[in-house]
Amino acid sequence: MSLDDSGARQQSTTPSTENEMASLIAGKDWSSTALGDRNNWSPSLKLIVAIMTASGFPMAVRWGSELILIYNDGYRSILADKHPWALGLPFRVVWPEVVSELIPLQEAILTGESSGVYSEDRPLTIRRRGMSLETAHFTVSYSPVPDPSSPTGIGGVLVTAVETTERLRVEEALALKTLELFEANQQLQNGQALYRSALAAGRLGTWETDLVAKTRHWTPEGMALFGINLPDGRGQVGGAQDEYWSALHPDDRHLMRKFHELADNQDSFTSEYRVVWPDGTTLWLRGHGRVVARTPDGKAHRLVSIVADVTDRKAAEDHAQFLMHELSHRSKNLLAVIQSISRRTARTSPTMEEFESRFGRRLQGLSASHDVLVRNSWQGAPFADLMRQQLVPFMDIQSSRVELTGPDIVVTAEATQAIGLAIHELATNAIKYGALSVPAGKVTLSWAFDSESIETRTLLLKWVEQDGPHVVLPAHNGFGHLVIGEMIERSLNAKVALEFASHGLKWTVSIPATNVVIEAQTGSEGSS
Repeated sequence: MSLDDSGARQQSTTPSTENEMASLIAGKDWSSTALGDRNNWSPSLKLIVAIMTASGFPMAVRWGSELILIYNDGYRSILADKHPWALGLPFRVVWPEVVSELIPLQEAILTGESSGVYSEDRPLTIRRRGMSLETAHFTVSYSPVPDPSSPTGIGGVLVTAVETTERLRVEEALALKTLELFEANQQLQNGQALYRSALAAGRLGTWETDLVAKTRHWTPEGMALFGINLPDGRGQVGGAQDEYWSALHPDDRHLMRKFHELADNQDSFTSEYRVVWPDGTTLWLRGHGRVVARTPDGKAHRLVSIVADVTDRKAAEDHAQFLMHELSHRSKNLLAVIQSISRRTARTSPTMEEFESRFGRRLQGLSASHDVLVRNSWQGAPFADLMRQQLVPFMDIQSSRVELTGPDIVVTAEATQAIGLAIHELATNAIKYGALSVPAGKVTLSWAFDSESIETRTLLLKWVEQDGPHVVLPAHNGFGHLVIGEMIERSLNAKVALEFASHGLKWTVSIPATNVVIEAQTGSEGSS
């Protein structure tokens, strides 16, 4: 949305496109916001925005002391009418109705007092459709985003959220439906056909349990969900022939005793468990039980149960949980790499200014590698694209001063980080002291396999400089030498040879292909 002259928000007429937010973020004039020009953003902010916009899971980042909002396509439905007006605005402006509740927990994360917050079905009273207030529910995670340029080391708050309002509404409706279906079963005996059609359409199943007579009476839909077939739908409670207990997943059979205890103490209860069919198919079922008759001592006598097949929903929840764990894992790995670079750079930097310069350039190199990985959904990186991305800041990649040649291959995420950092260091050295420091200098970067055998072949990577200044052996080895040598050898089980020939530096790496390559198209060559 936008603001007209009267200050009222107007709905945007811009049509939605695939990855709309990546385009809006790239096209926005950020110089008028607290974040400043996008080119001057910290590498940490650029990296988290790139990861976030590449994901379809609802995510937002709130950056800096004003908690400036940046979000991805999945988060648009949460904002509703506040999209795209909210992009680049402070949290207090976008969500004034929940400032008192959410600002303190986010400020605690920014200062490092809190390591993050996770809430399930959190209720929030918000205004996002016109001026009316609504109570929505969210399962949400607030996590710190490390940023070395921030005084506290935390640059912002990463928000991953799933709106659960509809799920809770459905569960409430399902509980109500339990009673309605029982009453209909008692009062509308002539409506059995319609009733069963509704159950089948909704993947619902019901049955009645008599805990005194130790019997169950199943509907056909209930038996279908449990993968059982009983004459007249009549079953047994307890003993070896208990069809309900037998159908339960072995890890969930202990719940049967719990359900009977709940029925003795309350009129209704919620249940969720797995059943296993005779053919091995596993279903997740969720439903309600309601006591409709009790014994004189108050124990449950008869109860009616209804369940729904929620297998697809559970699969979606598991996938969402996997994505959140995967994001956490990658963030921790990235932080470890950044901390290692910071420590190593500090040891070889004589001044703080030199440290900031070197550290910033190395983070840019790491960010360039991550850009390639994000474009490929972290499924590896096309090697030629990785090389070009690392060299673009130093030269015109289309000029005759650089030559890239090798087969089209896709390398692992681990190899992308290690090799990307090494190429960045070599290019930095070449532009300062080597072939790229003079107009006539040239760099050849090539890669090839030494055989056709997939199991035993080796990837040979070469960086060769020509026509540059006379090469002089360095007096001491700094962090750059560690990156192009020991780090490559240790992380990829590689062998590195470095030759300080007078006519130009030559760097050769031999890496077992199984440690680095995901895909290779035999005979395909890429060059520039």
